[in-house]
Amino acid sequence: MPPKSSGPKASWNPAEVDALIKYLHCHRFEAGDNGNFKSNLYTSAAVHISEFLTEGPPKTRDMVKNKWVSHIRRIYHDIEGYRLKSGRHWDNTRGAGVQGTFDEQVFDDCVKTFPQIRPFKQSGWQYYNLVADIIPNSGAHGTN
Repeated sequence: MPPKSSGPKASWNPAEVDALIKYLHCHRFEAGDNGNFKSNLYTSAAVHISEFLTEGPPKTRDMVKNKWVSHIRRIYHDIEGYRLKSGRHWDNTRGAGVQGTFDEQVFDDCVKTFPQIRPFKQSGWQYYNLVADIIPNSGAHGTN
C-alpha cells in the first residue's frame, strides 16, 4: 500500500513565523502543561497569519501545529538543553558566543545533541523570551 499523502507542503516566510509566535504568545495562558494548544487555537492562528502569506498553500491548523511543535518548540528545547549544560554560555544577543577553538569544538559537539542551536553560534534567537513565556516549567527536558 502506498504511503498516505500529506498534502501540499507549507512554505513559511519570516512574517508568518513572527505573526504565529506573537499570536501564540498573546494566547499563552491557553497552553497546556507541555506548551501545546487545543486544535481551535491552531485554527484561529492559521486565520490570523493568513494575511502574511506570500507563497505556497494557505496554512491549515495542522501546518500551524506542526510548525509550533516540530520546529519552534524544538529550537527552544535545544537552546535550553545547551544553555543548561554546565559551563555553556547563552545570551539572547550573542547566542552561544563561541570564541576560540576550544569553544568551537564544544559547540560543534553540542550541535550533535542539540542540532537546532547551529544558527545561534554567534547570535541569539529573537523569539527566545516569547517562547519561554509560552512553555511552562521550561527547564531541562530529559528523555525519560
